[in-house]
Amino acid sequence: MQELRTEPRQRRSRQSIDAILDAAERLIHHDGQVSFTAAELAHGADMSIGRVYYWFPDIAAVVAALVERSMQRMVQVFATALAGEQQATTPIMVQRVVGALCDHVDRNPATVALALTGGAHGQGESLQLSLVEMVSQVVRDRVPGVPDAEVELVSRTAVGITLGMLHGYTRAGGRKAMLRQELVYVLSAWLYSRYPSSDDPVWTDPTWPIQPSRRPRPGYTESAPVWPALAPGAPPDGA
Repeated sequence: MQELRTEPRQRRSRQSIDAILDAAERLIHHDGQVSFTAAELAHGADMSIGRVYYWFPDIAAVVAALVERSMQRMVQVFATALAGEQQATTPIMVQRVVGALCDHVDRNPATVALALTGGAHGQGESLQLSLVEMVSQVVRDRVPGVPDAEVELVSRTAVGITLGMLHGYTRAGGRKAMLRQELVYVLSAWLYSRYPSSDDPVWTDPTWPIQPSRRPRPGYTESAPVWPALAPGAPPDGA
């Protein structure tokens, strides 16, 4: 993040910066991308352009500060949604997280556009990376022993699906409840296809249309199943 010209030391200063960032968020949500000017930002924040430039040297610094604020809020959303969910099944966990994300997007609708576009300097990429890192930790906790390359692939895919569907959610109007549930269905079904329960017939049926994630097991020459993410308390691989 670029340094602000002067660090805020009083509450009124913090309120001024939040007013600028809130205005930027509204503009990004309205346009679907980072494309606002300093004049539009000043008008949206109900202050002079000079006051905006007092706190931020340029638009890129505004976007960088907004990304940082969004990252902090998203970390809190994930932490709160996952609290106490260690023993919950993955579909229940997904429903809890999706609900928390949708509630967050309702309050901060520019978060999705910011992550998908990020402005001329691509700051949104850091917001996406933050989401990927949080999802990666969940995958590692739920499916111990999965190779790093697979963790990254699954995490980036989950984030891509989520951001894509949330983009439609932000503009869905009266269809929001339906899209919220559809995102739960999509993520749950996809994860189950990749990591089905240990008693699912897919493990012994090579003709199953969608095969689960498999990896080599020590002592075996062919791929063996990864223990399922959807069965909390399952024994570790090879037990």
